[in-house]
Amino acid sequence: LSSARLQTVHALLDGYSSLSVPQLLKTLSPDFTHRVLPASLRMPTRDKQSFSLHAKGIFSVFDTFSMIPEEIYEDASQDVVVVHARMKGTLKHTKQQWDNECFMSVHLTSDGREVLEVEEFVDSSKALEMRMRHAP
Repeated sequence: LSSARLQTVHALLDGYSSLSVPQLLKTLSPDFTHRVLPASLRMPTRDKQSFSLHAKGIFSVFDTFSMIPEEIYEDASQDVVVVHARMKGTLKHTKQQWDNECFMSVHLTSDGREVLEVEEFVDSSKALEMRMRHAP
């Protein structure tokens, strides 16, 4: 049986895979923040509202998308779950396959039921490609 933290993180990953912003936001706390690393990408820290707008834009460029966990580590004492995931999808306009990976540090409430913060370490070259070629 998995912990509430792991159930919440799996629901978060399913939210990404759903390409549905309301589904993605279900597990996020009202004071949620999202940070993209490395800092050299100069991506803004987003609150829940700006994250939802960002997700809507990113979701709009995909026909299909899956966030596939490769490894998941839970630190119960810190209420943190670290996820190494592959992101695979099909871009709407070009029908090209998108294949990327990330590490996410997911900070949760003490009961494990809401996501307080996601620090997402992304593949810099793929992040720049998305920004320059595919972003709405």
